[in-house]
Amino acid sequence: MTAAGCQLGPVAGAGPGLGDAVDQLMSREAVTLEASFLASPEELHEYLVRSAELSGDPEPDPQDAEVLSALELTAVAGESEGERKMRDLDAGEPLSAALSVGFGGKDAVGIKQIDGLLYLRIGADTIVQDALRGDRSEVLAAERFMERAGELPPSLDTASRALQGSWVLVDPFLYPSYGDALDIGAGVDRDLADNIADALTESAPLLNSEHQWALLEQLEQALGTDATLRTTGEERGAELVELELPAARADQALGPLLALLTQQSDRFGLTPVVHDPVDPDAKVTAELAVRNGVLSEVTFDLGQFAGEDFPELPLRLTLNSGSAISLTAPEAPMLHPDDLTVALLYLDLREEQRRADPDRADVPGPMQP
Repeated sequence: MTAAGCQLGPVAGAGPGLGDAVDQLMSREAVTLEASFLASPEELHEYLVRSAELSGDPEPDPQDAEVLSALELTAVAGESEGERKMRDLDAGEPLSAALSVGFGGKDAVGIKQIDGLLYLRIGADTIVQDALRGDRSEVLAAERFMERAGELPPSLDTASRALQGSWVLVDPFLYPSYGDALDIGAGVDRDLADNIADALTESAPLLNSEHQWALLEQLEQALGTDATLRTTGEERGAELVELELPAARADQALGPLLALLTQQSDRFGLTPVVHDPVDPDAKVTAELAVRNGVLSEVTFDLGQFAGEDFPELPLRLTLNSGSAISLTAPEAPMLHPDDLTVALLYLDLREEQRRADPDRADVPGPMQP
């Protein structure tokens, strides 16, 4: 299948040609997908309570709902040289990719895969504040840690960059070793360190060219013979189209993204937000928005998979031609696990010396010398 092969043409009863709308989406050198939940923390908590009952899990913490309600995932895929339009590429050609995860503020995690190299950026302060919902003292501690990482000696410059939240080049085969460094040098719980490493590994399908082309093929199939489409009106300058298709087809089309949500919910002990379709043949619906002839939004209620009378949980996928995250390779050195270990031990030693200093002012927070 070529990207040009995604030109599906008009679909009966759908108003505009949906295939043309997909083709227009592919008219630039990259495509951006942004995912978020269209639900308040209260609505999400109601959904998670029912989900826990269905899966036999403990009742969820309301904080889990707050975190999920603020979740913002952005994925970008583009032609590796940035010179050809996506629709002119042959399926399977190498793509550059980027992924970021945020919770209503700065990005907590950023990943780029460019020319076969993997780059990573992690903001400790953002994770503590937005993902872990830390209190003010915990956020200040994370901010102080990052500031002190900037005072590391030049020989540990790469580790310093990583600990301050800048881009570094990483080796995915060394994730366990990076976990060892966090365990030894920072006193990070071993299970948490392993979970972070595994979470990064499991994000790989969204960065993999093979899976990205498969996602386009699934989109083509979702708009194919099993689907019924009808125009339902207009909103904010966009034509709305209702797509009805078998639950199994919807599950397949959203596969990589749903798999990532499921894996991470399980890994970090969260109540699952995604369930296998109760009836694979049951009809489910998604709402598509076509703006200026371009497919721009897909909204799908995940609660449909769990059957009737289940609370709604709309997952909104915003689609844009172009790149919301630069696909240029950062000028970033390779982070070696040994350097990370030494840097963290160095910071730990400096912190012990600071606390033992009899001349240290006994004042709270960032005013401490």
